[in-house]
Amino acid sequence: MPRVGRYNKSVTLSKATTTTNDPDGFFEPLTPASWWCAIQPLAPSPEGRGVSSLISMRYHPQVTMDTRITYQATGAPAREFFVRGFQNIDEQNAEMRLLCEEVIP
Repeated sequence: MPRVGRYNKSVTLSKATTTTNDPDGFFEPLTPASWWCAIQPLAPSPEGRGVSSLISMRYHPQVTMDTRITYQATGAPAREFFVRGFQNIDEQNAEMRLLCEEVIP
């Protein structure tokens, strides 16, 4: 069932694994891994590089620059976002804003 309100997208949070030095593409889930957020696309860059989005969510202490966010709407392919910058709004550990780059297959 979809959630009503500002944070209306259910996403999965994960990070690059730290158990091996081999960049094998595997990710390990954060705790908790399921989180509610809002995804807002940003204007395309003039150079045409990548697609950026602003993702807002309640504070999650494990979100870092190594975080991958996966969103999949019903019947649509999964979308992957990688955190490129983040803000802890007012340093209150209540809300975060993440500047993310979407991976386009």
